[in-house]
Amino acid sequence: MDAKYISLAVVMIVSSLVLTYKWLTRLGDSDPVIVISAMILAGSLAVMILLLDTRLSNLEEAINAKERSLRINIKGVEENLEKKMDAMAESTSNSIGEFSKRIYR
Repeated sequence: MDAKYISLAVVMIVSSLVLTYKWLTRLGDSDPVIVISAMILAGSLAVMILLLDTRLSNLEEAINAKERSLRINIKGVEENLEKKMDAMAESTSNSIGEFSKRIYR
């Protein structure tokens, strides 16, 4: 995980703590359980977002690896097909040459 993601998660938790504390002090008696619950809620949301980002990056790497292997396989098939087509064209050309020699005799 990058440091910027961790710092953004910390900012998210602190801002939820301050916001909840200020909001509850304006309404009257503040309950520490509510403040801690808001902090845990923001923390779990930040962790969920970070885990989702990690999972998406792993999925992107897997797709890129599959794409690379598919390109390599397609290139191999293309080269193999090109060799077979060249051999077939040469064989056809030789057959046509022999046939035309027989006709002109």
